[in-house]
Amino acid sequence: MSRYQYGGQALIEGVLMRGRNALAVALRHPDGSIVWATERLDLGLRARRALKMPFLRGLVLLYDTLVTGTRWLVRSATIQALEEGPDGGPDVNGGPSPEGGPSAIEVASGSAISVLRMAFLAPMAWIVGASSDGAYTDPDETDSGPATATDQPGPSAARAEQGLGKGYTVAVGGMLLLSLVLGVGLFFLLPLLLAQATVGRVNQGFGLQLAEGVIRIVIFIGYLVLVGRAADVRRTFQYHGAEHMSIHTLEGGDPLTVEAARKYPTAHPRCGTEFLVVVLLVSILAFAVIGSLPPLMLVASRVLLVPVIAAVSYEILQLGARHRSHTLVRWLWSPGIWVQMITTRQPTDDMIEVAIVSLQRALVADGAEIPAGSADFHSRPLNSDAAGPSSSEGTAKANSDAAGPSSSEGTAKANSDAAGPSSSEGTAKANSGGVGS
Repeated sequence: MSRYQYGGQALIEGVLMRGRNALAVALRHPDGSIVWATERLDLGLRARRALKMPFLRGLVLLYDTLVTGTRWLVRSATIQALEEGPDGGPDVNGGPSPEGGPSAIEVASGSAISVLRMAFLAPMAWIVGASSDGAYTDPDETDSGPATATDQPGPSAARAEQGLGKGYTVAVGGMLLLSLVLGVGLFFLLPLLLAQATVGRVNQGFGLQLAEGVIRIVIFIGYLVLVGRAADVRRTFQYHGAEHMSIHTLEGGDPLTVEAARKYPTAHPRCGTEFLVVVLLVSILAFAVIGSLPPLMLVASRVLLVPVIAAVSYEILQLGARHRSHTLVRWLWSPGIWVQMITTRQPTDDMIEVAIVSLQRALVADGAEIPAGSADFHSRPLNSDAAGPSSSEGTAKANSDAAGPSSSEGTAKANSDAAGPSSSEGTAKANSGGVGS
């Protein structure tokens, strides 16, 4: 079992898994197949040690989760809007389709509307995200060094967003803006206004702060229950459960199979939902300490203190994770598990398959070994033309110590549609030791 604790995020008909040096995404394509892509995480700001310091690391992870998570959330919605094939399918270069169908720009814009039509759902990026997943153990660099260039299918990550046109960029920016504005507005400013309009008429002390906190919690739970009634959100909650079950399976030392994952619950102690629950509780204490302020200062404090509250909440989660074996700590953290009864649902087998492929790809990208006996599901790269020999060689290198002949043929067959002969051989070598045929 890998020492590093992987985290994830539910997408639209897919799952994102975040590892030490890379993230992997697996999606159920409209044609029924599973497509995947990987992306480096050990570049730029993410690689700076100063940003891994306590309190700063929580802010960086939250920012990265929101930006990256929102980008892939919109990307997954875009893929569901695509119709492959010559009969009206979109041209990935942004031009008109061969049969006069919509261009990729129009498809991206249409999928953006599909996501943004429910602007009220924008804060979902916070809830099904992985803001508190994946980095609890904070293992030292000696366990596995930074990923090399060959550890990642570089071209696929670089091309993951190419060819989608301006509609995609606008959708990502709009979704991110909405998630921030509505998240702060719904869960911080609205409770303040309601508390001021009710309890604030008779009590401007601790009673007002307590009332604001209670209203905030009620709005949060009510929001989850309300959006959970939408069919597409229910499916996202199912993928959320599949993500947790697959991570449980890895951490339990079991092979990554649907049958093994079925043994585990849909709730996970490192869920982003739990992070938000801690944020809500910490905000009650933080705003109680501030006390009474002029109206404009009250509003400003609710906005400006959000990053501070998030940073403190992340460190509290880190502390709780290190002592999770204690009964008292588990009891204190139980509200986060209870709330996941709303934000996770029992997934179908095909949803668990997607989550497992995503986790396997994250392990390979990190150079980690896939557990022996794991399932070998048919999947292909999201951008098939990017799966050249260099990508396969990097994948093979990641798992070369575990390679064996038993499953090479099955893995090669699973990827034959997406890669050339040399790519298939490399993929087979990469997974034969960790993935059963």
